[in-house]
Amino acid sequence: MRNSYNSLNAKSPLLQALPIGYCFNEFEIENVVGKGGFGIVYQAWDHSKQCAVAIKEYLPSMIVTRRNDLKLKLRHPNFQKRFKIGLHSFMREAHIMTCFNHSCLPRFIRFWQQNSTAYIATPFYHGITLKVLQVKYAKTVTQNWLCHLLSPLLNAIDTLHQAGYLHCDISLDNILLQNDRLPVLLDLGSARKIVEHLSDEEEVTVRPGFTPCEQYTANEEGQQGPWSDIYALGAVLHTLIVGRPPPVSIVRNIEDRYQPLTEQRLTGYSLSFLHAIDCMLAIKIAERPSSISKLIPMIKSPIIQPYTPPELSLCLSEALVTCPHSEDSEQE
Repeated sequence: MRNSYNSLNAKSPLLQALPIGYCFNEFEIENVVGKGGFGIVYQAWDHSKQCAVAIKEYLPSMIVTRRNDLKLKLRHPNFQKRFKIGLHSFMREAHIMTCFNHSCLPRFIRFWQQNSTAYIATPFYHGITLKVLQVKYAKTVTQNWLCHLLSPLLNAIDTLHQAGYLHCDISLDNILLQNDRLPVLLDLGSARKIVEHLSDEEEVTVRPGFTPCEQYTANEEGQQGPWSDIYALGAVLHTLIVGRPPPVSIVRNIEDRYQPLTEQRLTGYSLSFLHAIDCMLAIKIAERPSSISKLIPMIKSPIIQPYTPPELSLCLSEALVTCPHSEDSEQE
């Protein structure tokens, strides 16, 4: 692959990022739009198709640094094993993306290795994450609005499950609402086969408040399943409705101080809808819906308010977020 950049004219907005103007053949980097502990996301221009693309670079910043020739270098030789494990997960994400053609799942364009690391290219999705929406436009959220969001989103999650995959990292950060109001489920980097278990060396992605108990331990054989993603989605809904995530699951497992939504007298929400979310957030696996097909009838309760999101069209035009989206998450 051709790579070129002008070190005098192109300056990176982030210390470890590739410089603006760097090219991967027809892809020219225009901006850095996301940076997390495991990667950087660039907005680039595809000169062959004359369209914007997103490029995700595997860059675990805690264990690597960027050399002058732009290749990555381990901060210490002992980090070699950790780097390879993360690279394997990154490559797995690319493979998973090639398996699906769904409007609410990231569309794969290309995967390649260069600069002693790897890259994934996808379309550039314009919109905002639910995290941004929840912070800035909380009044947008109503039961009707959530039901419109959930319909395609549940279908996307079920598509993963039916193919034998779990997402394992559903959160406000990883759901993007496009300008056309269609959600995209981002970041398949933590996704894995339902029958696949982590080795002792692999890291577990956890998000306090969103990660179910069974996901905190790498080798919980037979415990993780569709119900694990359902718990995380329930935490997303809980946060959008009340403004905060539920208590951390492993703490709840010791002393459960979760206040059911059905007991909070929330105006504008049906009890059956709130009860469905409470069931999604059950600590005991047996008390959660076991599949998306079991969840859907519970979610489809009577609509309380008309579908008039007051600020949605405005908020969507104020932010540009790309897919796959890279955010820091806690690791165990």
